[in-house]
Amino acid sequence: MAGMGSSSSLPWPAATGHPPSPAAPFPLPQLQVSRPLKPPYNVESIFRTFAIRRAALIRALTTDVEAFFQKCEPAGTQLLYLCCNTDGSWEVKPPELCVPPSQPPPPLGINISRDYMKKRHEWLQGVAVHSDAWLINISFFFGLHLTAKERDHLFTMISSLQTVQEALLASKTYRRICHLEGKKPRGPFEENEEEEEDATSEYKNFCASCGDRYRSNAFWICCNVCDRGYHGRCVKMTARKAEHIEHYECPECCSEKVGHNYDVDPMLADLFKRY
Repeated sequence: MAGMGSSSSLPWPAATGHPPSPAAPFPLPQLQVSRPLKPPYNVESIFRTFAIRRAALIRALTTDVEAFFQKCEPAGTQLLYLCCNTDGSWEVKPPELCVPPSQPPPPLGINISRDYMKKRHEWLQGVAVHSDAWLINISFFFGLHLTAKERDHLFTMISSLQTVQEALLASKTYRRICHLEGKKPRGPFEENEEEEEDATSEYKNFCASCGDRYRSNAFWICCNVCDRGYHGRCVKMTARKAEHIEHYECPECCSEKVGHNYDVDPMLADLFKRY
């Protein structure tokens, strides 16, 4: 057929005799892949926030119980939160003013449930139980990026402290309210002073951290503030270290010093850093 061999029918120039090499691809810009930022939360900061909020909750339910009770006055149908701030203060607020929507909310509707319960001590117990659940929830919410070992360490530190409910049941405020309402207080507390002293001495035979009994062949240290005993291994204390400490405070008593400057007091800072 005519024209089959014509060079004009070739899709490339006849001078080269072969197709041209493909053009170099357009250079793509180098993408800078940003690594996820490490959250500013570590075990120590989460535990310190936990301890401060816990102390604020305990204070609201014990020392400041009258003010707390009045602030929870049911006003219409608006639900209120019990908010505990990182500066050690507590507030009763509507939900939209309390915490960001992305965070676990504190106990809700405490004002509505207040008048549903006939006894004030029952209402306080309910608030304490839900407060404990929220403290655990918010702590592990901020500990989302911790490793398994760090989460286990955080849980051990949290478990070394009394729960809000335990602190409430052990308080004089709770016993006074129960006495006024004609209800025997729950827990190992008796109205008779002699029985109370026996119960206290029995309580001292157990480690306040792990709950195991005192052993004569193990080192044991007593807190000069709360008068509770601890195994040395539970509070990371040895007999040699104890010889240089005139006034020992357990981790719980240290954590409840809200507003204390740990940098000014090296001894208190050292005690706190053990946890």
